[in-house]
Amino acid sequence: MSDRDRPRREGRGQRDTRGQRDGGRGGRPDRPGRDRGSDRGSRQPGPPLPDDVAASDLDPEVRRDLLTLDKANAEIVARHLVMVSRILLEDPAQALEHARAARARASRVGVVRETVGIAAYNAGEWQESATELRAAKRITGNPALLPLIADCERGLGRPERAVEIARGDEGRSLTGEDATEMRIVEAGARMDLGEPEKAVVTLQAENLTPGQLGTGPARLFYAYASALEAAGRRDDAITWFMNAAAADVDDVTDAEFRLTELADDDVPGHARPVNGAAADIDSRPVPVTDVEPSAAPAPDTEAPAAPGESSVEPATSNPEADTLPRDIETVAGTADLSQTSTPPESAVHVDEDEAGPGADAETVPTHEVVAESTIVEGVPNPLTTLEDASEPPVSEASTSVASTSVASTSDASVAGDTGDVVTLVDRHDALLLDLDGTVFAGHRALPNALDALARLAIPRYFVTNNASRRPSEVAAHLRELGFEATDELVVTSAQSGARLLSEHLEPGSRALVIGTDGLAQEVREVGVGVTRSADDRPAAVIQGHSPGTGWAQLSEAALAIRAGALWIATNVDATLPSERGLLVGNGSMVAALRNATGKEPMVAGKPAAPLMADAIARARASAPLVVGDRLDTDIEGGHAVGIESALVLTGVSTVDDLLAAPPEQRPTYVLEDLAGLFVDIEAVRVADQPGWEIEVDGSTVRVAGSGAVAGLVPALAAVTWSAVDAGSADPTELRVVAEGVARTKLESLGVTLVG
Repeated sequence: MSDRDRPRREGRGQRDTRGQRDGGRGGRPDRPGRDRGSDRGSRQPGPPLPDDVAASDLDPEVRRDLLTLDKANAEIVARHLVMVSRILLEDPAQALEHARAARARASRVGVVRETVGIAAYNAGEWQESATELRAAKRITGNPALLPLIADCERGLGRPERAVEIARGDEGRSLTGEDATEMRIVEAGARMDLGEPEKAVVTLQAENLTPGQLGTGPARLFYAYASALEAAGRRDDAITWFMNAAAADVDDVTDAEFRLTELADDDVPGHARPVNGAAADIDSRPVPVTDVEPSAAPAPDTEAPAAPGESSVEPATSNPEADTLPRDIETVAGTADLSQTSTPPESAVHVDEDEAGPGADAETVPTHEVVAESTIVEGVPNPLTTLEDASEPPVSEASTSVASTSVASTSDASVAGDTGDVVTLVDRHDALLLDLDGTVFAGHRALPNALDALARLAIPRYFVTNNASRRPSEVAAHLRELGFEATDELVVTSAQSGARLLSEHLEPGSRALVIGTDGLAQEVREVGVGVTRSADDRPAAVIQGHSPGTGWAQLSEAALAIRAGALWIATNVDATLPSERGLLVGNGSMVAALRNATGKEPMVAGKPAAPLMADAIARARASAPLVVGDRLDTDIEGGHAVGIESALVLTGVSTVDDLLAAPPEQRPTYVLEDLAGLFVDIEAVRVADQPGWEIEVDGSTVRVAGSGAVAGLVPALAAVTWSAVDAGSADPTELRVVAEGVARTKLESLGVTLVG
């Protein structure tokens, strides 16, 4: 394993001592004769492991990362990782099952989460891949995972997110091969956005010196040729496809095939390419060097609509230039990332007539994307093999969503007087809805919530941090209020907290439950015993909201935590919305224990990732939308798993809170209530909105105009955040001055106005 692929050890937690005879969290010695590895295996068997798969086959560096596990468990995890490496390319779906089995046993080991992410990537599970790779990056601090994360965003139909990652501080700080990988992904995203000239400019920052050999140069030259082709520069594209073919000693690209598509057998001025895998190095054609990468276009240059139709002349060759211009970031970074991109045409539709009699219509991906990770000693280890940077990864789910979005956009553009618009529910394939403050407040449905959810044509899941009630109770309450709901549609922090217990405790362990009987039952259902007393020496404490929690219960928890018990909080919401106002939430009780013990809990609910990841997995969604009323839980939770979010102004967070929100708590959209799900998506996007005039002078924000009412708060947030990020406004001292329609609307939303 090379340095670039080996997870760094900075930031790793303390070594897990639960496997030591006298070092368990509960201080309880192991029972004589108990085989913990086989016991755990009976609960989480995973796919079968062939007899010839040995843990010793695993790379020594990776084996060292498994030392935090007990010996029997580490052995099984290692064998699953070996299987992933063996079958990753030939059977990615089965490789993913092995990776998931390893994760079920070792979810806090960075290399395990990275392996799940890479296996999911190869299997086309883009959301799972992005979630796992982000988790691995948080655990290991390894920035080399950023290109894969960005490419997953392309697979999910969000190329603008890929560009944001590439242009962010971490993306810009990458060096060497990692930087090249990121630029290749960014170039592909630029083409997804219909910006081929910017894709060309992006790749010009790399070492485009013909004559280099190997996988890296071959893929870089290939990506550059693809960008040139998309920009309508056919002759230059042919040249660079030839350079790619000459560099491709490992036959990792289809540059030869692309050349046959673009050129006749005899192209004047170009040598005939030979197959990189079959040809001897000495017999390779001399790479063509008379075409330098073209200069960056002027800011007002329009990119051509399609190959062959470009108004941009091919670059003039410059044989005297030895190096490429690198000071081009201002040009490459001019894309408007706030705009919604049309999903790329990344699949070919085959209808029944073309496929032949009896064939089903299907969507066929136009290429395959492969990522590899060296976890078996001696196996080559390219992080990614992205065969065509001009097309994003495609999955069946993301293709379906993209097709729907394109159709909706087209309908809106020709609808005329019909009023058809593209809405949030058109652009997403599932809603992950918060409950308190979003759908209802106590015993009443919030305005427009019933009508909005009744209109939904996409799945909705109710994702709640409140751990006091079981899913069946929550669903029953929703039905009492008039909503359609089943137990399966409810995902609670109690369920996620119980899952974390099952992953971190030995079978047969007990947990001290601070919360309702509903939380206790969730714990029992994952095979963990329940106690209410620290005298039972529990291995863990799980804490969820309960109106009955008081001094006595918190004191029992404090004793257990101080004795070494693992502490899991289902959520850390400081307050709980009700029809009477904000009540004390579980987070306030957690704060009391934190103060009493000096310890920090592991958090299951929003904004931490476990609950959101569980909801996404339950929904099997590729483009879900988080909808909630709290910036510090719902919206930040969306950021934690890399999905879009919408803030509704019916609960805890106010417009004043929104304007002062830090980047990790900023939503993609802002809705007055759930009726906003059916408003034009661009009207509720946080971005400049037509008709509204907003200026920031110091910490004073002035609002005037008469644009669409739904766009007022999104526009106000966009302009204010821009000023805050630029350092020209202090988010803690913002003052809003409004007049006319804007003043009336903002006052109705409870905004603090001056003047």
